[in-house]
Amino acid sequence: MTVERFEIKAGEAASEDWGAHTHTRVFRTSDTATVTAKGIRDLICAGTGYGGIIAETGGPLSVGGTVEGDPARVRTVGVRLLPEGLNAAEITIALTEYARFADEHELVRVLSNHVMAPTPVYRSAPIVPTDVWTVDSGAAGYYDTNVGLWDGSTASVPPLNTVQPATGGVDPSTGVEATNYRPAGDIGGTMVDWNGNPLSVGLTQIDFTVEVVRQGVHTSTLGTMVTGDQTILQDTAGIGTRNQATFAGLAQGTVIYMGCQRVALDAEWYIGKYQFRAREDKHATQVPRPTFGTRIGAMAYEGDPRSIRHVRGVYWQQPYLRGTDFNDLFTTDEQAQIALA
Repeated sequence: MTVERFEIKAGEAASEDWGAHTHTRVFRTSDTATVTAKGIRDLICAGTGYGGIIAETGGPLSVGGTVEGDPARVRTVGVRLLPEGLNAAEITIALTEYARFADEHELVRVLSNHVMAPTPVYRSAPIVPTDVWTVDSGAAGYYDTNVGLWDGSTASVPPLNTVQPATGGVDPSTGVEATNYRPAGDIGGTMVDWNGNPLSVGLTQIDFTVEVVRQGVHTSTLGTMVTGDQTILQDTAGIGTRNQATFAGLAQGTVIYMGCQRVALDAEWYIGKYQFRAREDKHATQVPRPTFGTRIGAMAYEGDPRSIRHVRGVYWQQPYLRGTDFNDLFTTDEQAQIALA
């Protein structure tokens, strides 16, 4: 059987999905023997080939012994035949070409939502400690911040309890009860609570998702197992931790890793979606000293005509004391693009 092959169209359609583009190749063939359209399709898709065309579904396209594009990036997703007369047919082959081509940047997309998050506060412009992270010997890659920096029991930067007098309710220089008294470990700032009730203040919160195209574990066209770019354990190990290092241009300790998701593109490729949340208060909560309502626990003095009485002591409650380096989730090229987003 002699087959003549003519390519009559090679085009690119719109994006099928982010990081994937659909291409089409159209050929017209004729032969000296009668072969049904189904027979031609079976030959093409079974790997035997017809007219030099081999297009196994999920595999690369080979035309005349030449593979179409990078076989690791281009996949056959459909083959359609249209009979044209007794011994001729039009063959349309649909191909999906995935991102990360040679000499190009890896594709990264950062989606963000900037909102005002109502937050109960007792002090405005408080002192927010700078975390000091130490490696946890029990879990490689994890870091523990010193809890004493947050509860004020050890020196922090900036230091907590900078307002004087630091001890007692009476100023030793005057013998009068101090109106600026702060107990040890107090977060400082301006008192904005009313009779011990916090104000709801809008703080900036950024929820953002980093999307990257990844190659997952799969079976190659040769039947061998191929490992993916990243394991599930690597993706999920840092969930619930804060950033131990600067990430996406955001300061250390301000970002928390909320979770991740994998959306399949096909049996081999997927989009990895990594979700983060950033807050200027480093996700800590202001907690009042539980003595309001007494002369010691409220910011007032004998004979004070004011009706507003403030909580004397306010502390930080930091539930996220563990950290990881979120940059480890991404390649160097991806990190550079995320920082510019």
